[in-house]
Amino acid sequence: MISLELSADQEALQHKIRSLAKEKLRPYSLELDKKARGPMDPEFRRIMAREGLNAFLIPQELGGKPLDRLTLAIVTEEIGYGCAGFASIYASTVHAVSALLIGGSHEQKSEFLPLLLSDEGDVAGCAITEEKSGSDTTSFSTTAHSEGDRYVITGSKCPIINAGYASFYVVWASSDTGRGRAGINAFVVPGGAAGLSFGPYHEKPGLRCTPTASIFFDRVMVPGSNLIGLPGSGYLLLMQTLDLGRAFFGAICVGLGRAALEESIHFAKNRIILGRPIIENQGIGFLLAELATELEAARLLVWRACRLMDLGLDYSRESSMAKLMASEAAVRITTEGTQILGQRGYINASSMDKYQRDAQALRILEGTSQIQKIIIASQL
Repeated sequence: MISLELSADQEALQHKIRSLAKEKLRPYSLELDKKARGPMDPEFRRIMAREGLNAFLIPQELGGKPLDRLTLAIVTEEIGYGCAGFASIYASTVHAVSALLIGGSHEQKSEFLPLLLSDEGDVAGCAITEEKSGSDTTSFSTTAHSEGDRYVITGSKCPIINAGYASFYVVWASSDTGRGRAGINAFVVPGGAAGLSFGPYHEKPGLRCTPTASIFFDRVMVPGSNLIGLPGSGYLLLMQTLDLGRAFFGAICVGLGRAALEESIHFAKNRIILGRPIIENQGIGFLLAELATELEAARLLVWRACRLMDLGLDYSRESSMAKLMASEAAVRITTEGTQILGQRGYINASSMDKYQRDAQALRILEGTSQIQKIIIASQL
């Protein structure tokens, strides 16, 4: 039986995170957006710890209070409703944790996952992208060669969310550059490992409060036990991790789109031209109706993908559909929202301006819309 009704517990959690989004995250993120690039704001880490957000990701036997994937999507949407940048920081931690939950050993999970439950609001990082490879995940210039009972990692990753702040990173590297996908491995690397360094934080138009930088690996040594899964299984783990993560970036887009749509509707109801609110003009009212419909459809696709995860069924296509629909909807809602606000949204700095810049970034993160279409088409 399929139900779209939330349980009492889900509604209570949704209300709690929504209040956090409205009262704390949104006004604070607007302040941070005006500042220059820089490190992760310490208040974000305090919020992470105070609200126990990482506990939602960690198995109960390791001290967590895990949520099913559908409920986690509801939480992620509300965080995105408050601040897409903070939500992206959280989603990067979800990625790293998911990789360990999917392919990690019991010892790896026991050593690294409890680090995220500290009072410091720790985060994790996923080191996948390289400057030259972009969407090409079949090979990496970052290498990991075996030396005795250790692996030596050399190379760089860019751009990486949470760079410089993660308690640990899940790093993908090539152990045999001649074997393509079969030579890719994944490793868990402690955040304080010797030889690990970071470049300056990137100046970005969108997601400005999300710290991103290059990570450099100068012969970073990790024990052989830090290899995740069997040798040569890194590419499969990468695909599984990305498939899962796309739905949650879709949830961020839904939250962002909802915030922008609410602002547009409020303005259209209160902006009076020729004696009536502009929402009564079909050019505005019909447009808002379309945007509201697209947003609801995007949310249902996110929920569908997460429900399949919870059922243990294949969700690869549905997760890409959710990311594609939600990110495109967020871009359209914020673009049309800017048009609806007119000079008020353009001349003066506004939250809609921030929403639009964040939406454009989210359309690229976790695979562009073109990449999502390739994935979907391959499974038709």
